[in-house]
Amino acid sequence: MKRVILLITVFVMCFLVFTIVKTPAAVALDLAKPHLPKQLQLGKASGTLWDGRIMQVRFDGEQLNNVRWQLSGWSLFTGKLVGTVRFGDPRDKADISGHADFSYGLFNQAITVKKTTLRLTVERAMERLKLPLPISAQGRVIVDLDEYSSGEPYCESLSGEIASPNIDVKGMNNWFSIGPLSGRLSCKSGDVAVLVDPENRLGLEADAVLKANFDFKVAGYIKPEASLPKEVHDAAKYLGRPDNEGRYPLNF
Repeated sequence: MKRVILLITVFVMCFLVFTIVKTPAAVALDLAKPHLPKQLQLGKASGTLWDGRIMQVRFDGEQLNNVRWQLSGWSLFTGKLVGTVRFGDPRDKADISGHADFSYGLFNQAITVKKTTLRLTVERAMERLKLPLPISAQGRVIVDLDEYSSGEPYCESLSGEIASPNIDVKGMNNWFSIGPLSGRLSCKSGDVAVLVDPENRLGLEADAVLKANFDFKVAGYIKPEASLPKEVHDAAKYLGRPDNEGRYPLNF
């Protein structure tokens, strides 16, 4: 009798494990839908809960295409959900693309990501920031994170770099290049901070902070290269008087 009970128990356990492993991603997302944000829109899903794909994910005006993920079932025994996610086409500059290794705490809801890359256009980034001047720019922004952990309003820890290989700005008559820009990312009291690398054609030296509700603060200086168009130098004069080194103050 004990042997029969043992066999039945083993069979039931195997059946449950098999069912969970083979759960279709579409079924899992339907079950989770009541607990997801209402503004989150999910496209067609395929694969399984542990190795799946969604064609489109839309949230807060942004869309991710071809989202793929892989999850580690064994990590659940540690109270975390660990996995990798990839999205978009890195060859399509208009597409938001990237990848990340992530960990989500099932009890404290803490999010940690490592080995993360995010690619998006300069235009998309500028739409999220409240800049004091109407500037039309284009290019590509690449964010590489060594490590990030969630906090209020944005982070508890952050280490990485944000860069653009080249930024083009629209002038009065045509577009012109201001070259590459880059900066180191860190976390200051929950805010995202960027320390801009001063080696750039704008002569930009700045400490930028992204506060709650996308409140963007910048403090620093700008001293455009002589080779940049006259309209760049004229625009810099509106920032105020230059100091004894010819740098214009930048505060907004």
